[in-house]
Amino acid sequence: MELIQGADRSKWTVHSNHNITCFTKGEVEIITNNFRAILGRGGFGEVYEGVLEDQRKVAVKRFVHNVKENFAKELAVHREINHRNVVRLIGYCVEENALMMITEYIANGNLSDALHHDNSPIPLDVRLRIAIECAEALACMHSCMYTHVIHGDIKPANILLDENFHAKLSDFGISRLINADNTLYTENVIGSIGYMDPLFARDGLLTSKSDVYSFGVVLLELIARKKATTVVGNVNIVAAFTNALARGIRGAREMFDAEITSKDSMKIVERVAKVAGECLIMEREKRPEMIDVVERLRVLRKALHQDQGQHQVDRFSWVRKSKPAPPAAVTNTIPANFLPSGLCRQFSLAEMKAATNNFHWSLLVGEGAFGPVFSGKINGGKTKVAIKRRNSNSMQGEHEFHTEIEVSSKILHHNVAPLVGYCSEMGDMILVYNYMAHGCLRDHLYRTKQPPLTWNRRLEICIGAAQGLHSLHASQVIYRDLKTTDILLDEEWVAKLTDLALCKTGPPMDEMTRVMGSSGFMDPEYVRTGRLTEKTDVYAFGCVLLEVLCARPILDHKLPEEQVVLVDWALQCKEDGKLNQIVDPHLKGSINHRSLEMFVGIAEKCLASEGIHRPSMGDVLLDLELALRVRT
Repeated sequence: MELIQGADRSKWTVHSNHNITCFTKGEVEIITNNFRAILGRGGFGEVYEGVLEDQRKVAVKRFVHNVKENFAKELAVHREINHRNVVRLIGYCVEENALMMITEYIANGNLSDALHHDNSPIPLDVRLRIAIECAEALACMHSCMYTHVIHGDIKPANILLDENFHAKLSDFGISRLINADNTLYTENVIGSIGYMDPLFARDGLLTSKSDVYSFGVVLLELIARKKATTVVGNVNIVAAFTNALARGIRGAREMFDAEITSKDSMKIVERVAKVAGECLIMEREKRPEMIDVVERLRVLRKALHQDQGQHQVDRFSWVRKSKPAPPAAVTNTIPANFLPSGLCRQFSLAEMKAATNNFHWSLLVGEGAFGPVFSGKINGGKTKVAIKRRNSNSMQGEHEFHTEIEVSSKILHHNVAPLVGYCSEMGDMILVYNYMAHGCLRDHLYRTKQPPLTWNRRLEICIGAAQGLHSLHASQVIYRDLKTTDILLDEEWVAKLTDLALCKTGPPMDEMTRVMGSSGFMDPEYVRTGRLTEKTDVYAFGCVLLEVLCARPILDHKLPEEQVVLVDWALQCKEDGKLNQIVDPHLKGSINHRSLEMFVGIAEKCLASEGIHRPSMGDVLLDLELALRVRT
């Protein structure tokens, strides 16, 4: 708990119901034979095989980047859970530069590999048993523990199979403890493509029903034996499945795996599909609780046994051999000693401390996803700069740090904040930018004592931001996480895009595993499919336009339910001819009606549910300039 910042500790109070061991670094080196046998590698670090004194095999998860707070939170969640269908936590190490977790070793890979990388047949009974075991673990986490746990990343790759091919949930890296009302609001959204609850991505509200949605996707994969990212008729398989169910269960039959749809089992598979469909409903309160899902699946498996009788084939005949299972997907990581050279100035840590009076609190001017931002002076006090210092609990790590340096240094445009330099020393990651006298756009829209911006100035700022985004797209850079806090304003009120850590360079691409961004601003098509394109940025820019017009956050859970999500509320008001209900009161009477209609029309086109129907940023820019010309 000492690794978690004080104000945040109460949210992570642990009431563990089983003992775990604290190992020294030396003991872990003995257990792993000096980290000789690697099992897998992920964004967090590496996983090694080990053997305890009693000859039990274990997996050792070694956190290479030593993000202490993230490590502490994962440990707090994992030690809370003691269930036969959850990978058991055995111990940990918290020595300096040696953050590690030791878990039981799981011998037979993960469910994703079994379904999609092994052609061996998997009987319906085995699929149902795996589903029931996962559902039982989730039901326990949601309902039966002193402190409830939301897993947050349920998918086949995180369902491991032991030596007897029983399911074990793993990977609690983004899980959360819920102490009060089983509800958690979050601005930063992270999850897996195809499995993340679209409602969570939309409104930032994390509940146990988010896990229920993800489990519904897993259940669909079990009966279809197709990945969640599979495209069927120009939509992903989840949308195709729910659309088919809406027309009747017979419409979904063609999506079932032919291997499990015999005449005797079809009715069982159809009833499993109905359970999956209920989990995938786009209204939280209508999704079932996991305890109800468990009971229904148990009934179906029992019915299957009765239909098949006692003379079943070996349920494990589909398994050819045991195989080692890396607990995490393999990804390429940037070497720790890699730093861009020749792109911009490199500062020493001593220079950064001198510039900020040792990061004194009185010079703190803001807080971003990367960490705190300080004002400072360099070049003997002649140049005022903004200094961003990475926080220990930031969701952005070394890779994002390098990305921001590279992109910010190479994109030279009037509406992109220029990077002065960086510092990478003693574990500190620091970025230095020109100081922006008027701060970020959000601070002039709401929750502020600043005088309201005129309609003319708002349009000019939007045009500047559009020009910056258009220049990024021209250089094959996708911003990915644009919001009003990422648009800075200099002393002349010129808009400058900043915080390019999550940018993707190169042609449009498929994000294979994780989706990241800010709740409310995330393109629903990106969340569903993982397809990251320039149109992902266009959607977020549409959200920015609405915040500029309405002077309120994209999500506000204090408002009546129908007004919480600004996108929904604004588009409904437009449809009803009631735009006056959403416009910033400070602007009423000062906006040309035609200019207002054009502005809202631009936002609406940006917010189209499918990227193909959204304009390019070049077209958005032209339309905004026209709206400016007719403002009076």
